[in-house]
Amino acid sequence: MLGIIAQHVNKERLEAQLQELSMIGYDPDKGRTRLPYTKPEREAVELVKGYMESAGLLVSFDQFGNLFGRLPGNSQSLPVVMSGSHVDTVINGGAFDGTIGTLSAIEALRVIKENNIPHNHDLVVGVFVSEEAARFGAGTLGSKAFVGDYTRADLDRLKDRDGVTLAKALQEWGFDPDLLHTVKGNGSEIKCFVELHIEQSINLEVNKIAIGVVDQIAAPTNLRMTIKGKAGHAGATPMNLRTDAFMAAAEIALAIETIANTIGKETVGTVGEVFVNPNAINVIPGEVVLGIDIRDVTTERKDLAIEQLYNTVEEVSAKRGVTIETEEIARQEPVKTASLIVNTIRETCEDLGFSYMNVTSGAYHDALNMAKITDIGMIFVPSVDGVSHAPEEFTHIEDIHRGAQVLAETLVKLAK
Repeated sequence: MLGIIAQHVNKERLEAQLQELSMIGYDPDKGRTRLPYTKPEREAVELVKGYMESAGLLVSFDQFGNLFGRLPGNSQSLPVVMSGSHVDTVINGGAFDGTIGTLSAIEALRVIKENNIPHNHDLVVGVFVSEEAARFGAGTLGSKAFVGDYTRADLDRLKDRDGVTLAKALQEWGFDPDLLHTVKGNGSEIKCFVELHIEQSINLEVNKIAIGVVDQIAAPTNLRMTIKGKAGHAGATPMNLRTDAFMAAAEIALAIETIANTIGKETVGTVGEVFVNPNAINVIPGEVVLGIDIRDVTTERKDLAIEQLYNTVEEVSAKRGVTIETEEIARQEPVKTASLIVNTIRETCEDLGFSYMNVTSGAYHDALNMAKITDIGMIFVPSVDGVSHAPEEFTHIEDIHRGAQVLAETLVKLAK
């Protein structure tokens, strides 16, 4: 039986807001692109800020561009209960990744406020900037800054494809990179963080389950690998005299696939970026840059995969006569969710009559970083065909509504 909070979660309002937000950065042929600190992404943030204000929340930004909406509780001395997600996208992405967690958290707080639901702890929605790695090669930047993982030097180190530093991007939108230290949240002032998200896999859909209760989150290590060979004429240079940077890159990419398949079913490796120079049909590539993502739910297996990759790189370099330089852009560690929150989500599903199952998140989320300073939990809803990070990404509004109902009831229980 639905509780008073779940009954008032407004499916039509969620759907309308999701539709409005989905049109920002939208290209009918390519999907949605809202890279962090660009006009479309900032426009999306401003729209969400308006949703927060209309819900009666107290709104603020930090100096990293993270947006917060607060609903005060009965006791200002207690740590806050947080929820939220992000609104940036990958290049040519979908409409649901991040956005349903953001909008559902605002909806939950709106319902709690409008219905005078008592809660002792303040409730806060956080919209973290740059969750996706699409612009700066590393993801969850806003939540990393919030938990204190970045130094001022990191803001100059991280650059996009055009050479724009993260510090410069911040300045362009009126934020001060020299005030990075003010962004860090105090873990003692945060009771927990609960994030609603699309599953981005097929487990819930295949098993016809409404809600996924996340028990652990995989974490990535991101590498940028530069392979330098020797450019030459495609017709005049014999095969046995070539130092082809792309062929070396291809051998490394295939090795990543083999390594991931060998270590375990939860080990995954992806070459998601390839830049070829000079990128001409009749020129042997002289330089290739690869963007590599290795992840697992255990640090040991992830580190083993990276070790084997480095061994392969040495072999390919020696065999093909290329030089290879590897930069570690980001490294995160897998985490387990807090049992208190897991049990609260399960209890809520039972109260509402929704089916649920434990799931592992192969994708990483802002909750992964928040685990460094507080207890975390995650709620998943089904993704049609498991598709995400693509224009075809889709989740039925009925599933989003159920997820929002579970989130709202869970937040109130945690805030009491």
